[in-house]
Amino acid sequence: MIFQAQINSSVSRPVTVEDTCPNCKKPTNPHLVNSSYFSLGEDKTSLVLTFRCLGCKHFWTEEFIATRYVVNSYTNEYEIEHIKVIPNLPSDIPISDDVEIVSPIGKQIYVQALKAEQEQLDLIAGIGYRKALEFFVKDFVIVNNPADKDEITKMPLKAVIDNYIDDQSLKTFATASAFVGNDETHYTRKHIDKDLESFKKYLHGFLHYMDLKLNFLDAQELVNRSKKS
Repeated sequence: MIFQAQINSSVSRPVTVEDTCPNCKKPTNPHLVNSSYFSLGEDKTSLVLTFRCLGCKHFWTEEFIATRYVVNSYTNEYEIEHIKVIPNLPSDIPISDDVEIVSPIGKQIYVQALKAEQEQLDLIAGIGYRKALEFFVKDFVIVNNPADKDEITKMPLKAVIDNYIDDQSLKTFATASAFVGNDETHYTRKHIDKDLESFKKYLHGFLHYMDLKLNFLDAQELVNRSKKS
């Protein structure tokens, strides 16, 4: 849809805005609440338009940059650029360097699920976290059981946890994560008192103990090497 964006007190130019609300993700007829402008220098101006969805009643903003150029001695024109503002991911993603080395795809899936959650796509974010869990668990188990790699990759997640993880803290968090994570992928939930936040809490617990275990194995290898020398 086309709206007039104010560039200064006497000049406005048309800009195009999608007719889908970024909050409820539904088609809407956006209501322009306000058009503001802020100088970025001699030839550039930041344009900020505030809209309200007539469906969900929530607000959002659209940002543009207007760059002025001279057509002739009497005329100025403007090039309008739509700025897509993407929120930054949290800097404290609970995946250590050691965990990432063991399961790089697991981290990639986790970050994509986190992006989906930040976009309020909570119905599919849980599915992504559940897939990330499977990669984290299987990659960790394969590092400690490389001879069984082909078998482990084909096994159900719960079987891998039951048959290959002995550490009780790891096993408990992995099992709890699998239980609640499976609810994120199924039509009905078995654990109705748990939700996505519960799943993430258990998943983060598993990642914490996975990191500790990797550090322990590294330290153990150093100690054993020193004994032999």
